[in-house]
Amino acid sequence: MDEPGRRPRGAGRATDAALARVRTSTLAMSDVLLTHVPDLGDLPTQRALDAWVEQAADALRALSDAAEERLLGDGLR
Repeated sequence: MDEPGRRPRGAGRATDAALARVRTSTLAMSDVLLTHVPDLGDLPTQRALDAWVEQAADALRALSDAAEERLLGDGLR
């Protein structure tokens, strides 16, 4: 029987590998997203788009950070 708060045996490696992929993928996606901002020519629209892209990139970085914290919490990196 598994103890509360502990992962079942065999789930560790697969979970850690998935978290590592999430960490690297979301960080890479945030970088790529910031390179694909078009010039719209209309300043208010451009500012709104820039803000939205920044928020999306921040969200991706937050996901990457959360995955890294989980990996570090499990004693991995």
